[in-house]
Amino acid sequence: MNDFQKEAAEFFHKCVQIERTEFFGHQDLIKWLPEFQRHDAKCMCPPFMGKNYKRGGLIIIPINPGGGNESNEIRNYGDSFLYPTIHEFKDLKSNVAEYYWKTFVPKFKEAKMSYPIYQKMLDILNASQTTLDEICYFNFLPYRGRGNNYPKSKKDMSQIIPKCRDNFVEPILEFLKPSLVVSFGKQVDTYIQEFWDDFKYETVSWNRERAPRPPVLEERKLCIKRLEDWSPKDIN
Repeated sequence: MNDFQKEAAEFFHKCVQIERTEFFGHQDLIKWLPEFQRHDAKCMCPPFMGKNYKRGGLIIIPINPGGGNESNEIRNYGDSFLYPTIHEFKDLKSNVAEYYWKTFVPKFKEAKMSYPIYQKMLDILNASQTTLDEICYFNFLPYRGRGNNYPKSKKDMSQIIPKCRDNFVEPILEFLKPSLVVSFGKQVDTYIQEFWDDFKYETVSWNRERAPRPPVLEERKLCIKRLEDWSPKDIN
């Protein structure tokens, strides 16, 4: 474990102490908190940093975590071992870096590769010639939404997205200093374009629309080309 990795683990541990009400406010219980698995919904997954990530690397940012549409208290396979780890990480009082790298990172990788979303990530990883070991990954909105919903209306976005930007996403990007950010979903693009005038990182967008319409395929083709041309930069 090098100094950067130790700093990252300790920084991410501070991040997960931010409670979901800091983002959703008084509307959380009424509108946003999932009906089931609330214990997990109230615990933030730490940003994931691959063991070989260096500043100047690639970051993938989806919208928000899945799991908000569960209809019972039974965790899926990946969550069954990832979320106990997430809870333990949040509650740690010591040995934060050791736990992050020896326990959380391997568990996250195993869980991520079991989720359907991983198959959608493979085109990005393959085009950029990376694996999970070389990238960072975290959600723009770091908590589950009821029914897997996320802010879409002007009112909801204006109430929630600036808090995500200021309290979570911007500090992490400033620490990690990527040379390329992949908006993993068009909604992430919307958040950046409408609520982040001085966004200073190069960005490409991956359209996650399920229907393979020609415009969607063309957007993905352009994204793949940019990823194929990308190479990490050495940023200290």
